[in-house]
Amino acid sequence: MEKNTATKKMLLSGLILAVILSSFYVLDFKAAQSETQTNSRVSAYSSGDPGIDFPDRIYLYVEGDNSISKSLRESLEAELEKTGMEVSVTDAVEEKYESQALLVNVSKDGLYTPVYASSDLNILFFYTSTGEGTKYFEQFKEGNVTVVFENTGSGEGEKLIRGDMELQDFTKGIVSLKAYRKHLAEEAARKTIEQFQQQISISP
Repeated sequence: MEKNTATKKMLLSGLILAVILSSFYVLDFKAAQSETQTNSRVSAYSSGDPGIDFPDRIYLYVEGDNSISKSLRESLEAELEKTGMEVSVTDAVEEKYESQALLVNVSKDGLYTPVYASSDLNILFFYTSTGEGTKYFEQFKEGNVTVVFENTGSGEGEKLIRGDMELQDFTKGIVSLKAYRKHLAEEAARKTIEQFQQQISISP
């Protein structure tokens, strides 16, 4: 009888522990402090007199279908909408979009535990004011930084922006995995759009 009682207690304790641990991977909660640092390098290239419609419609593409890419896509969309942009999310890189476009690639290394997490995010973002020149996005990912404007005969000016950002985060305290991903995505999106807006506001 005592053995059965002890076994039940062990099973109950194991079940409670499993529920607690699973909550860190399913629920969204955070009682922690984060230290986030960013380092960015941004370059802009212009031809002619580009007319940039800001705010206006913009296409947004975030490469990848993993959890951090999905979270970043949602956060970037929200940040762009805050600036007054009408965002059209696309799931593929097109040769030419109907209007300006922002293309983003993100990679992540890090460690997560329920009481401590750290991450290194590398973000490449590419903007085209005309929706053209998306081939440079692939070239930039491969390390090719040369931009050659082609004369399309339209007489329309064009502005391209390329940004490389490194984001380091250290979070201590109780934090679920979902909340931590959300925190990373929001920080990365905010910094990305800040850099993007600064370049947009600079005259060509």
